[in-house]
Amino acid sequence: MRILLPPSEAKAEGGDGPSLRTAGFGDGPLAAARAEVARAVAAFCRDDPAAAVVALRLPASRAEADLAANVAILDAPTMRALDRFVGVLYEALAPATLPPAARAAADRALFVSNGAFGLTGAAEPLPDQRVAMAAAIPGLAGSAGPTVLATFWRAQLAPILPDLLAAAPTATGEHLIVDLRSSDYATVPRLTGPLRAGALPVRALTEKRVGGRWVRRPLSYQAKQAKGLLTRALLLAEAADRPLKTIDDVAEVAESAGLAAEPHGSPTTPALDVITRWTPPGTSTRGASRG
Repeated sequence: MRILLPPSEAKAEGGDGPSLRTAGFGDGPLAAARAEVARAVAAFCRDDPAAAVVALRLPASRAEADLAANVAILDAPTMRALDRFVGVLYEALAPATLPPAARAAADRALFVSNGAFGLTGAAEPLPDQRVAMAAAIPGLAGSAGPTVLATFWRAQLAPILPDLLAAAPTATGEHLIVDLRSSDYATVPRLTGPLRAGALPVRALTEKRVGGRWVRRPLSYQAKQAKGLLTRALLLAEAADRPLKTIDDVAEVAESAGLAAEPHGSPTTPALDVITRWTPPGTSTRGASRG
């Protein structure tokens, strides 16, 4: 099993790992591209901060801090990617409380799409930064003008994606890729051919009472929370050697996490909806599934 997640704009600060300037970017197939993006982002935020705030879509309340983090991207301490992201999805996943076997399963199975580093494994070191996939950054790929990171990373990932995911999926779902990415990241990387045949896109929806009837909506907070709960349940199942090869396997795990699960799509391109009923923020969604 492989799990694809979106990043979180919220990040844990600090870290105790060596900086990228000290440790380098490793010898993996994305090392050169990651170094190029990191240097371009640092230079952009340092040399033209006003333009960088707009291009990177930095919120006014955090622009100064986010610019500083981006300028320091090469020199800041690092921590594991799974610990760096701390938004709603990752709070529900709660990686710090995973038992060791599930943590090891995350290291093998979990990948996060993100603007600064393309596609990052759970255990890879990340500095604090805020780089949206939709941002256009000058100085990339020899271009005279800005390059949209989504375009840049699609080109970088396409030829190496099967090896990077270490899977040879088939239409039977023997090697399943559970795709929990949000719309901003759903095509970076783009899953095509055998990879798409072995992928299961998952959409998280919330049922809310409107005018006396239940209406399903992709409400952001609850959808992210549901994806985090599902990811945690999948990692625990993987750690317990539970088979996770088909849409039915994933649906059963979702139900065990308190989420209603509804398969749809076709036999060759299946998809899954996970549904929670709306509860106020701060209230657990466990047990709140549609009964």
